[in-house]
Amino acid sequence: MSGELLTKSKIADALGTNPMRVTRFIERNKINAVKKEGKRELFKLTDFNALKKELSEPEANKEAQSHAFSKDDYILTLKKQLEDQQKQFDEVLKSKDETIDSLKETIATSKHAYEDMKDQLAVKDNQITALTKLTNNAQTLNLVDKDPKRLQTAQGNAETKVEQSSSEKEEDSSSNEMPRTHWWQRFGKH
Repeated sequence: MSGELLTKSKIADALGTNPMRVTRFIERNKINAVKKEGKRELFKLTDFNALKKELSEPEANKEAQSHAFSKDDYILTLKKQLEDQQKQFDEVLKSKDETIDSLKETIATSKHAYEDMKDQLAVKDNQITALTKLTNNAQTLNLVDKDPKRLQTAQGNAETKVEQSSSEKEEDSSSNEMPRTHWWQRFGKH
């Protein structure tokens, strides 16, 4: 195994340490890789005899253990990250639910306002119908005041032609009168 080329992690396994310590040893002692395969660097295990000696000393073992990142620590860190992500997810869901509830309230309020407006439009339509009838009655009375003989005719017209506009009635009454002349036409006759 001593002549074999190994990666940093394989060297760490062989020496009983972690890959980070091997990387620091390489940087500190400026050890060059014997071969590269893609991104992987391969080293001779014999280049790490000094590291092996350091690791065999009692103080070095304590230091190596203090720098080591155990699997349990890694699992605890991952659990903590998952818990944090779960909390964030729960907050997003809660916010989404609050937004949906708010939108439902807005829709209900809008529907209520729409129904109120429909009711108001119905009242307005009834008022317009009543006002139209009053206007027709007023026009009929006005005609009666001018010519009592028209009462019978106006009553017949009012009953059969409720929709007839005031402009049409004015045209009927103006056709019986003498044609009007404008002031400039009268000025030329003098």
